[in-house]
Amino acid sequence: SSPPIDDKMRNVTLIQSLAGHDPDVDAIYRLTRELPIDFTKRKKLLLLPSGVFAPTNAQAALFSSDALWAVLLPVTVHGRVTDIWRSYFAERLMWDLGHVMGFSSSFATQYRNPHSYLADFESESQLYLRAGALTSFLCQWKSSEGSLEGRIEDLFITMYEHGILHIKDVQLAQSFILDLLKAGYIFPPIKKSWGLREPETAQIVDGRK
Repeated sequence: SSPPIDDKMRNVTLIQSLAGHDPDVDAIYRLTRELPIDFTKRKKLLLLPSGVFAPTNAQAALFSSDALWAVLLPVTVHGRVTDIWRSYFAERLMWDLGHVMGFSSSFATQYRNPHSYLADFESESQLYLRAGALTSFLCQWKSSEGSLEGRIEDLFITMYEHGILHIKDVQLAQSFILDLLKAGYIFPPIKKSWGLREPETAQIVDGRK
């Protein structure tokens, strides 16, 4: 028989795997650190609690059926930004569902084609300059909508109004929701409403010697 599943594991709906050899790190890491990297394989998950953001990518992530709604990638930001933004949107909505995201050791090995790390750095500028503002916004965002599909639409509209996304992403999200409903998808129920929360700010450290 299968081993029992505890309550926390029942709520895990998205698993992000580390990728061995040439993982999906940012351009600053690639320009300043050595590769490849081989992660120790362990049969463990690091679970992300509500109220905490961590970036995921679109290359080694597993979505359960309860997280199918979270596969949508924004199309009005750069391709090197879209999966990171998606992870922050999805994590914020998962807090309202009581769902949990987990990080696993690597079950994928990645080999990348040679390309310009400086070009990657330029493409990733939004990640370095706007991630803090985005996560602060998401911490304080609250929706009165009673369904997940309503909150997804509400979030995308609000992000458009704040200049985070463009109108095409709002229209895409609305069409995606309709397609899921037409296909018979049942959105998970809202279980809680995350209250307004002031994001914690890291202390600025002067590292000069």
